[in-house]
Amino acid sequence: MKIIFWGTPKYSSENLIEIFNAGHEIIAVVTQPDRKRARGKKLTPSPVKKVALDLGLPVFTTQSISKDLETKEILKSLNADVYVVVAFGQILPKDILDLPKLGCWNSHASLLPAWRGAAPIQWSILNGDSKTGICIMSMEEGLDTGPVIEQEATDIKDSDNLEELTNRLSKISSKLLLKSLDKIKLTINSSKLSMLDKLNAIDQSELPYDVSYARQIKKEDYLIDWYQNSEDILRKIRGLYPNAYTFFNGKRIKILEANILLNNDLYMQYTDINNDSNKKRIPGQIINIDKISGISIMSNDCPILVKYGKLEGKNISESHTLSLQSKLNVNDILGK
Repeated sequence: MKIIFWGTPKYSSENLIEIFNAGHEIIAVVTQPDRKRARGKKLTPSPVKKVALDLGLPVFTTQSISKDLETKEILKSLNADVYVVVAFGQILPKDILDLPKLGCWNSHASLLPAWRGAAPIQWSILNGDSKTGICIMSMEEGLDTGPVIEQEATDIKDSDNLEELTNRLSKISSKLLLKSLDKIKLTINSSKLSMLDKLNAIDQSELPYDVSYARQIKKEDYLIDWYQNSEDILRKIRGLYPNAYTFFNGKRIKILEANILLNNDLYMQYTDINNDSNKKRIPGQIINIDKISGISIMSNDCPILVKYGKLEGKNISESHTLSLQSKLNVNDILGK
């Protein structure tokens, strides 16, 4: 069974490695073009391209597969049985979807039909979901609307950030893809319609989740709004890890790890709950800097304790060092 693999980020590359190591015949890899990925320096290949070259696999890059007639002709000539798509980053047009005899199969990082679209892992955390997962679906022209043949859920822990949850989902994705490919191989002489029946494909309307859409993350999404409630701010820090940031004196400070400061000894040291002193504080105001525990910052409802961060041009540091690097003092206001 000849496979063409489509993918771009590190998440995809780990799936590619697992499929290759399982002995499946990968005849080509398609990925996004090399980009300037490190502050405008030299062009860098995608993680999938790096892995494919290391594995000795033919690689094709395309800026826009819907308009790339040359790559389309090459793919047609390869006569693949199956396309496997994992976070490729472009929508595949119908003429591409129709090429492989056994269909195009996408590993999508959500419990469909929840979080169809570009950034399902981020939005599952940002939305405060208790669960997410992986669905292996048959691709069609709609946005992540195809029938599902494999799925597995995982709990989203309070401590999970984007990197941790992505790594866990990548392992689940690899496992389910291998299981799906073995099942698809058994339908090699079937028509596409009867193949879905044999695979016990489930229409998404029959799945127990509401339809929602995970739009692409925009640059402005990374900026912390201290006037939000503490839970929303923490979800942003975890869901957009490691890139959620604030400003102080015109310099960008990334917040990498934090938690809500409420009803513990440190909180009681500087907050008179009976006098509702927090209501007099300004969101973004630094209300305490402790060498051991960290920097406490007011949100719309209660303080957030920052444990680790990164001032632009500096390395990641614990928050007391961060306060010295950034010249932060109690009562300073972040976000400016």
